[in-house]
Amino acid sequence: MQIPNLTPQIIHTDSIPHDPDYGGLRILRVQNDPQALKAMQTGAYEFQSPAAGYSNVNGILSRKGFIGKGGQSRVAVTLNISLQTFVDLVKYDPSNPPPQDYNALGMKEMHDRTQSDFKGQKAANKVDFRDYLLEGIRGDRTLFLPTVSGWQSSKVFDKTIFVVLDETNPHGLYGLVYLPKAPIMQADGQTQTAALFSVANSKDAIDAGALDDMIVTLEVELNVDERKAGQSFADRNGRGSKKNKNLVISLDTSSALSELRLQAQSGTVFEDRLATGRNTSTSETATKYIVDLSTMEQMLLNVISQGRIKPEHFKRFHVPYFLPFASDFLQMLRDQFADQWQEHTPASSDPFRRIYVHGWPFALKAIALAYFRSRIDEIGPLAAAIGVPDASRTVDDAFKSEVEKQKATWEQKPVVSVGELRDRLSKIKWERYRKHWIDLTGAKIKDGKVRRMALKSTAGQEMAVGQAQNTAYIINAVADKILSDTWTDLTQTVNA
Repeated sequence: MQIPNLTPQIIHTDSIPHDPDYGGLRILRVQNDPQALKAMQTGAYEFQSPAAGYSNVNGILSRKGFIGKGGQSRVAVTLNISLQTFVDLVKYDPSNPPPQDYNALGMKEMHDRTQSDFKGQKAANKVDFRDYLLEGIRGDRTLFLPTVSGWQSSKVFDKTIFVVLDETNPHGLYGLVYLPKAPIMQADGQTQTAALFSVANSKDAIDAGALDDMIVTLEVELNVDERKAGQSFADRNGRGSKKNKNLVISLDTSSALSELRLQAQSGTVFEDRLATGRNTSTSETATKYIVDLSTMEQMLLNVISQGRIKPEHFKRFHVPYFLPFASDFLQMLRDQFADQWQEHTPASSDPFRRIYVHGWPFALKAIALAYFRSRIDEIGPLAAAIGVPDASRTVDDAFKSEVEKQKATWEQKPVVSVGELRDRLSKIKWERYRKHWIDLTGAKIKDGKVRRMALKSTAGQEMAVGQAQNTAYIINAVADKILSDTWTDLTQTVNA
């Protein structure tokens, strides 16, 4: 009697054909192949073995670019996966790459050339992106995450398999991709990827269940060598134009700083009088808008931190702590200057920016700095606690704890009280043509002489035109003067 052979029949990966339409990728089409489907269902393929060294994920296999005759199309698979799957699959944290794998796969040169600057500002950007992700995890905002574009080395392409479950669209096959367990390097989205790795190890993400519930999109370019990787990086990062900052601010309604601004400006003269930068103006003769959104953002940053933090460092849980100060500051400006910021200029007067220093960004930013310094004993500890890390706590608990520490040891006192600041602002002569402002900011020069302009508000008398340079030097000089012992120089009525 012959002993039956119970050894399972293994179908080797080498037997799966290369598909010329998809760059030679091994493709198994089970939708129209009953035998292949049965073999998949029984686990007969070599690549299905846990010991084969694959990660399998549902995805869409696509031909990218121009696929016509003579075109150089690309082959990529798009995956919508959980954060946990992302870090398990990618393996490659660009801020801390796995040296053995990426050296062996020929990734070292591309890492050195495209990721060598993951220090300084780029490292700070990683932290900012991580904080953005944490805001989404806490429910402070909806996360709008771009697709991470990565590539896998050509050295493992021959081992990669795509099992087609639906080929209705010949340019977007749905199915299972079996990727060899090798790192996936980023052509676009390095900072986001580094931030995702950082978040995956954070207490906030783990406690919130984000490893399973945060979904990210990864596009993996297949069969990429170092030359193609370099070109891909250059193409994705070498084009584009500068963003319109005011437009971005106006659209970023989830921003914590935008939330602070909206709440603080409610009921003040600034409501509905902030320019967005599109079809709006804050020029010398424009009167509809007092300042633009970017200027208001910088004013608020000066109020809450002397301008020392970036907008992205300010979080939703900070808003209740700083809102009383921001509201008080804008109300102070309303009380001091609203009557002079007239939207409709009387026939006998001039546009307010033509007359008053306080109609210009540099002066308002300076007043914001002076306001912070007048309440430094109250705002200072809060500002000092922003962004202080504590791996054992969630970010909001870390902030609260640091605030208490700062308050317990805080020693800086205001140079003048906020009441004294208000009094000084009410007594200062703010006309641009006064000698004290020309001495402080300089005058506009034409043909080697001080430029003068006949003003309606002075019955046609020609007055010196003061400069309105929105520079850090001038802003600080004005703030220092307002708070100085010689501030009364600004109350004189002598014209330049």
